[in-house]
Amino acid sequence: MKKIVIISFIILVSGCESGSGEDLTEQGRPLEEVIVVANEEQDDSADKSIQPTLTSLQEHVFTPICSTCHGGANPAAGQNLSSIENTIAHLINVNSSNPEFKRVLPGDALKSYLYLKVTGDSRAGSRMPLGQPSLPADAINAIKLWIDQGALAPQSSNIPALVSRVTQEEGNRSMRILHDNDRGEYRVSYQWQQEGSLIVVFWFNKSMDFEGLTVEQLLVKATNNDILQTDDSWFLATENMELKIINDYSLQLNLTQLSSDLTHLNIQLNNPTISTLATRLGQQLDGDENGTEGGVFNYEISL
Repeated sequence: MKKIVIISFIILVSGCESGSGEDLTEQGRPLEEVIVVANEEQDDSADKSIQPTLTSLQEHVFTPICSTCHGGANPAAGQNLSSIENTIAHLINVNSSNPEFKRVLPGDALKSYLYLKVTGDSRAGSRMPLGQPSLPADAINAIKLWIDQGALAPQSSNIPALVSRVTQEEGNRSMRILHDNDRGEYRVSYQWQQEGSLIVVFWFNKSMDFEGLTVEQLLVKATNNDILQTDDSWFLATENMELKIINDYSLQLNLTQLSSDLTHLNIQLNNPTISTLATRLGQQLDGDENGTEGGVFNYEISL
């Protein structure tokens, strides 16, 4: 029997530093935390218990239970959960009927409509499955873990390797209230302090091979004008960039000592002129999300 193993390495800090919120994810978990998840390539059939993998959830929950309504030619709510491919296409980062939530937001079950639905949260309307007993606790826990661990796709599937989510957090940014003497009006200006910083975390839908990846293999273009243009933009120096591998499916980029007049950033991954990213099975990242391997992934930030 193969079981999921979760191992956390948490850096203990002194009492004067605890509670600062630094180096924490949006869920309050240490960014240095290492999570060893159940491999999708394991034979789930050898273990009849529900595992926090899409393969196991599809077999035990989505196909036999959910697809009775969410399947066929006219699935309920236009949501087809009859196969792994359909489940991914209709759940991951898809808008729900509540505009506050995605159906599944990789890395955050508490902000995922699916999890709210199966737990009976009032923000998601009626508990699912509708008119049937609620899912057993082990199924609900498996759904939560699967989402919190990035809502990974089966590693050996033909599903493209994608960046499934990007989160960012600003640090050391100050707000100044300025007075306009000509108009007699007040206006607010946000500026970086001298040591302005930005933390950007990239989530991937498959376990990636980050071995040997360095900041020199990423491009971060910056500008202090309203639009990123070739003639008035520049690439950040590598000394302003720090790369951290959180785990096989999460990559953290720290940008430090940002100029106070910086207005826009463009982060590029998988640029073939520098390097490409691939899964542990050699499937190249589909950066431009066109359904085929390759292509640059661009992430725009307005400051």
